[in-house]
Amino acid sequence: MGGTEQKYVNEAFDTNWIAPLGPHVNTFEEVIATYLCRQGETLHCAVLTSGTAAIHLALVMLGVERDDFVICQSFTFCGTINPILYQGAIPIMVDSEPDTWNMSPEMLREAIAACLAKGKKPKAIIPVHLYGMPAKLEDLASIAAETGIPIVEDAAEAFGSTFKGKKCGTFGVMSALSFNGNKIITT
Repeated sequence: MGGTEQKYVNEAFDTNWIAPLGPHVNTFEEVIATYLCRQGETLHCAVLTSGTAAIHLALVMLGVERDDFVICQSFTFCGTINPILYQGAIPIMVDSEPDTWNMSPEMLREAIAACLAKGKKPKAIIPVHLYGMPAKLEDLASIAAETGIPIVEDAAEAFGSTFKGKKCGTFGVMSALSFNGNKIITT
């Protein structure tokens, strides 16, 4: 705790900005978007209740529906997989590679091929940056571009992490960050 938290809680109560939004949330969204941007970029940020909710909203926005395939890595928290199930979609689990413990690009290729062999192109790929360690983003992004499957980045544990000078949470078409009590930076 930094010492000013109670002041801001009191201010939120005094100004009746408890829910759903308010000036503190708007400022938080702007600060996060600015932090993640590189020179000349524009990013949009929406604060939700959790990283799980962010992944869920991303899947809704991508049109994921019942019986669609969504690829995600097997070594993760249920918050990555539950949003797939909320949509009635089918999670296609991809194992990790030994360097980062994140989604294996080789196994991702195999999973996509298996989905296509069943006549279904996956609607999204959800890599996770476990413990702040970036996944092999160049390889994953290349596969996503080749196949036309969007990446929804689960960067819940990677706020502040970078890959080749670019911040995690900026590689997918959408991404989820988290500020839960067990994350790198909390709020």
